[in-house]
Amino acid sequence: MELAHPLDTVPHPSPLAEARERRDLSIKQVAYRTGLSEQEIEWLEDGRIYRFPSQNAAMLAGIVYATALGIDRWEARRLAGLPMAPGGFRVNARARLIVVAAIAGLLSALAVMVISPDLRVARTRTVVPIPNANLPKPWQLNVTVLNGSDITWTRTLASRIGAMGYTIKHVGKADRFDYRTSSVFYGPGGRAVGLRLAHQLAVAARPAPGLKPNQLLVIAGAPTALQQ
Repeated sequence: MELAHPLDTVPHPSPLAEARERRDLSIKQVAYRTGLSEQEIEWLEDGRIYRFPSQNAAMLAGIVYATALGIDRWEARRLAGLPMAPGGFRVNARARLIVVAAIAGLLSALAVMVISPDLRVARTRTVVPIPNANLPKPWQLNVTVLNGSDITWTRTLASRIGAMGYTIKHVGKADRFDYRTSSVFYGPGGRAVGLRLAHQLAVAARPAPGLKPNQLLVIAGAPTALQQ
């Protein structure tokens, strides 16, 4: 079976672009709000999620995008083409999860619209299994983020982690500033939650002594071109 020929363009405005334009925001303004690059914003709005280093990185960028624009459950379901639920709702943890699910559906729909040779290559990569869903909720975990290379990237990374619902306990300096890559550190009993956060950030996970099962340490190393 052969893949369909790549589409030259995605109809504009795309659902995400429509949401941005409804708020009278430029791509530059959204990039400033989210900490994403203007190029990453364009990738999301054009459905070119294969340009991200991983599916999780694209998913995370979509969640950060939706959070910065204040897209609620109703609008997320409409953008994703899902049935509209009657009645109102309260903004709580469950509602936030529904928004995430709807944005995930939207990104998946956009991905199908754009098929390219890059996507064919991406399909050959090894996919890391998603950890067990029966884990402590992100907001039940305390995350410390330390600057190991660049303070701007550290703050951006902390914002992304906070946007996923994790509790940020502290943002500060690492023991040195020559870390080449970012990593998530977990203590005894915290391997599963450490792997989950590392999977979400598309970085490495490493064990470390002195951390409790509900504590995670993120050291922000030098960002890659795609992460900036």
